[in-house]
Amino acid sequence: MRKVAVVTGAAKGLGRDISLYFAKEGYEVVAHYNKSKIEAESLLKKLKEHSPASSIIQADLKSEKEAEQMFKKIYKKYKFVDVLVNNVGNFLYKKLETTTTKEFKDVLESNVYCTLFCSRQVLPFMRKKRGGHIINIGAAGADRFILRENVIPYFMAKNGVYLLTKAMAREEGRYGIHINMVSPASMKTDIFKGKDFPMGREVKYADVVGAIGFLLSKRAYYINGANIEVSGGFIPGAGE
Repeated sequence: MRKVAVVTGAAKGLGRDISLYFAKEGYEVVAHYNKSKIEAESLLKKLKEHSPASSIIQADLKSEKEAEQMFKKIYKKYKFVDVLVNNVGNFLYKKLETTTTKEFKDVLESNVYCTLFCSRQVLPFMRKKRGGHIINIGAAGADRFILRENVIPYFMAKNGVYLLTKAMAREEGRYGIHINMVSPASMKTDIFKGKDFPMGREVKYADVVGAIGFLLSKRAYYINGANIEVSGGFIPGAGE
């Protein structure tokens, strides 16, 4: 039985590992990228080793029009989407007083708008199919207000993604659609060191992928609208 997964921001980092996980699990994968064409083409070669029908697709998902056009192409080729992983979301580590309006907008729009626009594109089809999964990538601490001087726009954005996850799950659960959030602690070893984490190391991509795999399993059927922190007990702002 065919299964189709769309992963946004898939060319590098976490998105790349998520895409490869789906390919190895037998999904036909659509790996989205915006500017990282070379990395996306490299990923595609790896995807096709496990899933020959996989493909890459380009779009600036901060544009609702481009998001709509991208999914039109996806549905024309694949007919349906079983899983959408909203992984796009730019990070900025900078004091608010030196953050430009352009930078502020980019962080908010790349996290909140991309999640909203892509979800809107798959939900009508998932309703008709009476099922599907949307997994939004958050950040540890996204479910509460945290004031940390270098990441104000980022946590504002992830707070927004958290609220979207909750609201959409409540609205769409009646159609058998599961919408959850996976929130890793920092994977930036230039900001934090191993000693900063209660379990002695930063989050690995495999930790996040494992949580996604669980949410897609039958064991997680009644988990909907949840935010799973993959943080090893790390709490942003604690101990500062």
